[in-house]
Amino acid sequence: MKKIVLIMSVLVLIVGLGAIEFDISGESRTRAAYANDDNKTDGGWVDGKVNLFLDSQLHQNLEFHMQAEIGDFVWGNGGAAVGTNESLHIREAYIDYSINAIGAKIKFGLMEWADRNSLVLDDSFAGVMLSKEFGDSFSSEFGFIKTHEGGEFAHDDKTTLMLNLATDGFLPMGAYGFYHFDRMNKDANISFMPYVALDFEPITLDITAFLDIQMDLNEDGDDTTMGLGGAVRAGLDLGMLEVSADVLMATKHGLSTISPYYMNGLYIYGYGAHHDGLTLYWDTPYEGNADLFMSLVGGVKANISEKFALFGNGGYLIDTGMEVNAGVEYELIPDLFGVSGYGAFGIHENETKNYAIGTTLNLKF
Repeated sequence: MKKIVLIMSVLVLIVGLGAIEFDISGESRTRAAYANDDNKTDGGWVDGKVNLFLDSQLHQNLEFHMQAEIGDFVWGNGGAAVGTNESLHIREAYIDYSINAIGAKIKFGLMEWADRNSLVLDDSFAGVMLSKEFGDSFSSEFGFIKTHEGGEFAHDDKTTLMLNLATDGFLPMGAYGFYHFDRMNKDANISFMPYVALDFEPITLDITAFLDIQMDLNEDGDDTTMGLGGAVRAGLDLGMLEVSADVLMATKHGLSTISPYYMNGLYIYGYGAHHDGLTLYWDTPYEGNADLFMSLVGGVKANISEKFALFGNGGYLIDTGMEVNAGVEYELIPDLFGVSGYGAFGIHENETKNYAIGTTLNLKF
């Protein structure tokens, strides 16, 4: 904590001396869980994480953004053990510059970015992101993503180029294009991912498809494979009652990813909304899969009041298993401090039974 206070104090002092506009915000999350693993061994633990954000307006055309993270730290382990201190990690540190001559923005440094369903990437990376809007409804993004450098003089780099073209007119739609190149293994892949988002209140429908071509670029390599698939998310929002459906499918070979974070509403067979560290059987199953993969999940949420809500989800992953979960959400202080509780039960195809129960506290400031 001393490191955080010192760093933030210095940054605020520098910003203040230059009469620069700035904004500091943050998030704190503490969660407790009790669960069993894939060997049916029981265990419980508490962990936490803190994120601090600094946004500085250096000039009307120039901004600086930084995000510092402490954690995840497990109480009693590592930096959260008695007599120790947790390390500070920088997740974002980038400059955002407006290029007036061409009406575009360019970001460079360490930044976070995600595709709309987090199928390929939802994480921080070092690189460059150029964005430009054309008129009121058309936008574009081009990204240079350095996924691996390795030795500075070794030919072991991994690089990704990304293009996103989108329109938010009457029919919001767009398409992502990714080109991944692995210089060390001499292979590459091209991913094309079109999407459309329909919003006819109270119904929403988000459809994403993907085509992935995986190429062996070695001199004697002739192994080119292809994966197909897509994700469909549907929702019905009636105010007090929300109903959702989530379908994800991938044929053999699936989709090449960088650092995905696809959330299907499950805890044991996915990344849970209130605890993403309980998953046992979700290791990006739509990437490099040997057979057809499919995830089918349905959910319901009852908004009892502005502060209190109940939720439940049930799903099945082909050739993997099934899960049901339910829980509560309560805002102790609206838009600032909230608590949630949940329970999940799953049955694997090999008849292993898993469970997870827990609670999470969230603070935003």
